[in-house]
Amino acid sequence: MNSRHRSHLQRPEPISSLLPLTGVLKRSVTDRLAREFGEQLPRSLFRRALDEAESVAHSTGFPNLFFPALAEEKVRLVSAAIAPESAHRSWFCHAA
Repeated sequence: MNSRHRSHLQRPEPISSLLPLTGVLKRSVTDRLAREFGEQLPRSLFRRALDEAESVAHSTGFPNLFFPALAEEKVRLVSAAIAPESAHRSWFCHAA
């Protein structure tokens, strides 16, 4: 007779049990980007970049998977777009 505990036969947790983690992930990504770009970007532009990233992420069907990368990309693009012109020239000179 097999008297071992059969934990592998227990029902898996429903996907909804992961919802609290998604909020933590989103806050973590947002906080990290705010620390990195908070002084460079006006709050309204920072917020708009995150909102756009969230909108695009939701359109994929896997928003929690894509939000972190999309948020970082959007914030970096906005930051680069409003950087002083001399910073753009300096970057292009070093990239060439």
